[in-house]
Amino acid sequence: MDCFGADLRASYDMTGTTQLIIQMRSGDGGRSWEHVGSEPFHTPMNGVNCQAEVALSDGTIVRGVIGTYQPFYDVPQTGYTQWSVDGGRTWDEPTVVMGTDEIVMCPKRLRLLRDGRLAMTGGFWTKGSDTLAAGEGRPIRAALWLSTDRGRRWSDPIPVAPSEADTSQTEKTDFAELADGRLLFVTRCESQEAPRRQSVLVPDGEAYRHESTTPAPFPRGGHPEMLAAREGVALYVATSGISWTADTGETWADLDIGGTEYYPRSVQLGDERIFCVGHRGSDDPYDGSVDQEILGMTFGLNVSD
Repeated sequence: MDCFGADLRASYDMTGTTQLIIQMRSGDGGRSWEHVGSEPFHTPMNGVNCQAEVALSDGTIVRGVIGTYQPFYDVPQTGYTQWSVDGGRTWDEPTVVMGTDEIVMCPKRLRLLRDGRLAMTGGFWTKGSDTLAAGEGRPIRAALWLSTDRGRRWSDPIPVAPSEADTSQTEKTDFAELADGRLLFVTRCESQEAPRRQSVLVPDGEAYRHESTTPAPFPRGGHPEMLAAREGVALYVATSGISWTADTGETWADLDIGGTEYYPRSVQLGDERIFCVGHRGSDDPYDGSVDQEILGMTFGLNVSD
């Protein structure tokens, strides 16, 4: 089976397993967790959302969902958004991000900008004649979408990099919003020579425009995770290590604390600590043969001039 280019091995096919989207909440910096909602789903893939999810100030949860990962449901076979006002127990009807029959879109990250707008990252590509999958001369374009109404309507896609500069892009891209308003992206690429590329987008009216794309000094891995810390640095968080930059990615330095678990997510807490959560087991099959668990780690930053 092929879900937008993900060629499923028999050991990776999740069909028939018990699958739940679980929402949990912590009020003590990740030390303890309260279960607030669960949602059963069924897919041959290992999930349908949660990477693209954000909580608004009033408690509303907005999520981006990968429609092509849900071949057994009557949902849009492209990227869409939904809202929950009860902690993830129930969700509104889907709203498609890119309303065109010729394009498939995949949401991967949702973030709140400092001005209150929602920003979504992911990728899009042109449909083939007989498949929703990327490829066949239709490369994925990593992109940014903006919303001023809590994700009900989205802007046209803003390319993270010009196609002629990077034809090996994937939908796996994330950014940190810098103090000057620029966005520093790191994108996973299907390239042995440059498995990661970094791009800078600068504010341009109500949108952004591409400023630069260069190779990033990071090895191959899972989905890039970026975090703009309140200390004025941007963090790149990965299983291979955690790195920081204070000059828009011109130079990077590693923190001497090791890496995270697979596909990490991170947030800076009210006490300035960084909390990261990731999955031990990566893409191993869910057959009980390997350790599968979700682990968290915390650390602090000591930034000096």
